[in-house]
Amino acid sequence: MATEGMRLDDLARAAGVATTTLRLYRSRGLLPPPRLEGRTGYYDDGHLARLALIARLQDQGFSLAGIGRLLATWQEGRGLADLVGVEHELGALLGGAAEVVLTAAGLAERFPPDALTPEVLARAVDLRLVEPTADGRFRVPDRRFLDTGAVLVALGVPVTVVLDEWAHLRRVTDGIARRFVAVFEDHLVPVDLDAPDAGELATTLARLRQAAGQVVAAALDASIARVGARRLERLVPGAGG
Repeated sequence: MATEGMRLDDLARAAGVATTTLRLYRSRGLLPPPRLEGRTGYYDDGHLARLALIARLQDQGFSLAGIGRLLATWQEGRGLADLVGVEHELGALLGGAAEVVLTAAGLAERFPPDALTPEVLARAVDLRLVEPTADGRFRVPDRRFLDTGAVLVALGVPVTVVLDEWAHLRRVTDGIARRFVAVFEDHLVPVDLDAPDAGELATTLARLRQAAGQVVAAALDASIARVGARRLERLVPGAGG
């Protein structure tokens, strides 16, 4: 059974929290209500993602009241800049993307039949794209990798090639990250303070991370357009004109 039909106890086990904690979150409006079928409520991946976000914010030191205000503003469609101290909160939000937890069958059905062999799945685990859970399911820390990988495979790219490219891409992005962190250390960390404020540094690094992501995405988009156009012109003369 996929995570689209979890009862409260199932959700508590999947998220690693007590059912009393979930009821507290519900009473404070932090957790959306379940889908009702008769008198039974069912939770899904969205509730798991919300619980993961709450946990990250609590790790950053936010109170439940502060998390409630943040989520309320976010859900109402206003920008996060409407919140007081938004930089700190934005830094926490940038700490991770939505995760998803799936059964083996639920993971396999995202891909063509027989695409996820035991060897492929083992390599995906080794690359930390998926993580086995104690109850036999699989946690995908960032569902963007799952969604993008499924699209590439659906286009006809073999799963093994997708994993090869991810391994190479991670090496490249690690190099890019080191350069941006060097910029942070060389130009943004105060040199005249014995003990810089950790909160301010985290805020600055979060802003740099957001800017870096936008720059890298723009640069990659331009490069694919430029290199792709040249390749298309060689394959189909006149296509680039």
